[in-house]
Amino acid sequence: MKNVIFDFGNVLIRWRPYAALHMHFSSEAEMLACFEQIDFFGWNAEQDRGRSWEDGLAIAARDHPDHAHIFHAYSNGLDAAHGERVPGMSDLVESLHQRGVGLYGLTNAAEASFQAVKKTAPEIGYMRDVVVSSREALIKPSPEIFELCLSRNGIEADETLFVDDSATNCRGAEALGIRAHEFKDAAGLERDLRAHGLL
Repeated sequence: MKNVIFDFGNVLIRWRPYAALHMHFSSEAEMLACFEQIDFFGWNAEQDRGRSWEDGLAIAARDHPDHAHIFHAYSNGLDAAHGERVPGMSDLVESLHQRGVGLYGLTNAAEASFQAVKKTAPEIGYMRDVVVSSREALIKPSPEIFELCLSRNGIEADETLFVDDSATNCRGAEALGIRAHEFKDAAGLERDLRAHGLL
């Protein structure tokens, strides 16, 4: 094993929309109930796929006029929504870098969201390449985005560990012969990295 590809949201940083929207909801549970009503996650997936914020907000205003302010508040609160680190991960990434492991990123993110993540997780600077879904008009778990990451960097699937908190994304990687680790916490990942001889 020579390489590690990292997802970012809920691996290096916590994705917490409530941090951007807490002034509009009395609890995170209330926010999630609203998200289901307005299909926020489906809307956000299209932002990750590369739709512009202008177009996304216009569609939200058209389809959910009573909740347009929620979409606007989220778009204005990206730094807060991506502002919390996952404990222990910065040190793990630095340790891998010091050992000369090939480090890469593969994230489903709008460009503005990715820039917010970089502010919170400067260890992304150790990565040789980052594939950002919105730049490629592809999102995980499509095989094409994994293939792009491998081919663009000249790395082999069977020499690579993919780290993501989504079981669906992990299965997408495994379908191409990439070893996957479904992320829960830094301690569990560290054990797996040691088992693969990466630490």
